[in-house]
Amino acid sequence: MVFSNTEKEIIWVDTWNDLYDLIEKYPGGYILLPDYIETDKEGAEGWIQNAAYESNRIVFKVEYFKGKESIFINKMEA
Repeated sequence: MVFSNTEKEIIWVDTWNDLYDLIEKYPGGYILLPDYIETDKEGAEGWIQNAAYESNRIVFKVEYFKGKESIFINKMEA
């Protein structure tokens, strides 16, 4: 499924908001991209935006990484 540009923008903005909520809920943890690549908030924002523009949905999972509750980000084809 290919999303319109408006749908893509809604997806990445909504997903950024979800990311901010998770960062607030799990402070001090890592932010991880697929394959457990560590990133920061800005790196995650860019990755999310690119994934949305490729017509993907973004999913989050909170799991322990290096002893901390961390945010794992992945994409799921729409």
